[in-house]
Amino acid sequence: MSEKINDIFSSIAYVYDFMGHFFTLGIDGIWRKMAAEEAIADNNAYRILDIATGTGSIAIDISIKAKRAKKRVEIIAVDFNPDMLKIAENKIKKKKINNISFKTEDAMNLDEPGCAYDVVTAGFLLRNIDDAEIFAEEVKRILKKNGKFILLEMGKPQDGLLAAFFKLYFLFIRLIGSLINKNAYRWLTYSILSFDRNKMVDILSGKGFKDLKIKNLPLHIGFLITGVKE
Repeated sequence: MSEKINDIFSSIAYVYDFMGHFFTLGIDGIWRKMAAEEAIADNNAYRILDIATGTGSIAIDISIKAKRAKKRVEIIAVDFNPDMLKIAENKIKKKKINNISFKTEDAMNLDEPGCAYDVVTAGFLLRNIDDAEIFAEEVKRILKKNGKFILLEMGKPQDGLLAAFFKLYFLFIRLIGSLINKNAYRWLTYSILSFDRNKMVDILSGKGFKDLKIKNLPLHIGFLITGVKE
């Protein structure tokens, strides 16, 4: 990841959770819980890597759901930005969660062994990396055979009327976001409108992932891409 993107997230880390809830009317929490549900595997004990964990929300949701399902899950949560990780660490201390470990790592060059994880998750990452193909190769490298990849992202709705509405709504986000960090929220809205979910599926298919699916989430701006390493 670039230092520019890292600086953007440092500048908004203290309001990241609040603004995400505010701009989506709390729907982003539902999106994360749906991503976490996908991460609950059939086997009773397994390892998960949560890439670009940010403030740790998806990792925390996975931990809670795994506990309810009586699964023994070890979660390694990594992010490029230490300011976001500080918030994540404080959150798990308050919730007394002990099966999540946080590390500072770059999604483009993960310091993780090959074939080490049963599940890999990533939330709101791909719009902020330099090369989606390199990232896909990294995910494939660290996943075990038949391991599952779950990507939670945002992109322009495919329905024409919804897409037109969200273009106007993003102008509102830019206006409010400019009160905090003009560049950050300009980048946020631009990256969402320009993200191509079908291209990402094609990249994953070309890297050897199977059973690829796109699932639209409430509001149709959020979606899940899931696949399995061959």
